[in-house]
Amino acid sequence: MTDFFTHSTNEDTDIPKKLIMNFQKRLEKAHLPMHSIMIMRHDKLIYESHYAPYTRDSLHRMFSVTKSFVSLGIGLLADEGKLSLDDKIIDYFPDKLPQGEIHPFLKMMTIRDMLQMKSCHRFTTYKASGCNDWLGSFFTTTPTHVPGTNFAYDTSATHTLGILIERLTGMNFLDYLRHKFLDELEFSKDAYVLKDPSGLSMGGSGLNCSPYDLLKVMYLVVKKGNWFGKQLLPEWYIKEATSFHSDNWAKSDVIEEMQGYGYQFWLTTHNGFAMYGMGGQLSVYIPKYDIILITTADAQGRKGGVQLIYDSFYDELIDRLDSYDYAKDPVSYDELMAYASSRKLEVMPKFTDRSSNCYNDILDKINGRKYEAIGDNVCTVKNFSIEISDDKESGIFHYSNSFGDFSLPFGLGKNIISKFANYNLRIAACASLRTCDLLDIKIQVIDEVLGNLYFALNFKDPFITVMMRKIEEHTFNEYDGVFSAKIIEE
Repeated sequence: MTDFFTHSTNEDTDIPKKLIMNFQKRLEKAHLPMHSIMIMRHDKLIYESHYAPYTRDSLHRMFSVTKSFVSLGIGLLADEGKLSLDDKIIDYFPDKLPQGEIHPFLKMMTIRDMLQMKSCHRFTTYKASGCNDWLGSFFTTTPTHVPGTNFAYDTSATHTLGILIERLTGMNFLDYLRHKFLDELEFSKDAYVLKDPSGLSMGGSGLNCSPYDLLKVMYLVVKKGNWFGKQLLPEWYIKEATSFHSDNWAKSDVIEEMQGYGYQFWLTTHNGFAMYGMGGQLSVYIPKYDIILITTADAQGRKGGVQLIYDSFYDELIDRLDSYDYAKDPVSYDELMAYASSRKLEVMPKFTDRSSNCYNDILDKINGRKYEAIGDNVCTVKNFSIEISDDKESGIFHYSNSFGDFSLPFGLGKNIISKFANYNLRIAACASLRTCDLLDIKIQVIDEVLGNLYFALNFKDPFITVMMRKIEEHTFNEYDGVFSAKIIEE
């Protein structure tokens, strides 16, 4: 794979090394589960750090970053004359229109309205209806208001635009983008987009690609579609897409999501713009300093987690650039590189001293014991046991539920990578003895499904109460509830 970008050197990093380290350390101090950080300035890749087992080339669920990719596809089709941004969307989907009279608000809606998140719906239609026909729901859900007037974050609008690309090109929308410009960027060949229940590309949230892929696409956008002398995207469209079109000040309670919206691109403070996906998938450009920030993370379940990334970036780095004495940077290049390469996926912090009798006693006490659930429970767990290794560095949670018999290996103070239960999804699991009667197991899903599960085991002999919590949109529903169990007498 071609390494398109110049890398920083010991003599020239363009950004003070101390500021980069402070930014990253602030996120870690807040226990925000970061997966990757990449920083580019003046066409040079200044810094990158990936949290093992993630790497530069690891595919990562990008969620709503996908929307920006759909926008670029629409821009290409508009530039080719295959559509106009002011075309009515119903003209492209006669097979999906409701029977009888079509609502006048639906008739009015244009592609431009949808790009600006100003559809005629106040919500994502397929989430509200719970239907399997995500595309159809966009046309059959009763509109709430005149399109082109009100900003409302409607993922079903972008989903529909992604399918429009496929109808007009006869290609999967990611394949179309590959044909038009992604192949020129050497975008990951194994990158893909998830499918909805009808088998159509999830243009609103389904992209899986690497952080390096994201950097290259953002670099192309920053360069107004010009890739080292080749105009791959229409300059006029890039300018429009990253300009202010929708006011969203009243629609959010976090400042960075109140700065305005373009065509599936967010505007940010510091006069910047961003591709933004749930959980901390970010590609942010700050024009004043010509800096691109790429992050991947899993901030789901952390209220204000994404805003914390922005705040840390601005407070620790951007806002200090003009006043910092570069000549007195106390961090060496080698120190920064050593720090960058040593990052690992977050482990749960522990409250109990591992050297205390409490720690050893409780692990010895639960080791090998078998527990039976008391009555039926929403988690459908029937029985379980906990196996602790001799060195007390790891364990296995064995359990049976209505789906079968499973084993969950976990580290104590470290992550253990495995596949989760009957979902066949890659996970990292670690446990922490939080108090002398509470063992927490945190499961980080690091696959095309991205999320967290917690198993909190609260001991009160001869009982254990288990709290299972899942932080993920659509999956693991049986791992969300509370039940008690009792020791099975031998």
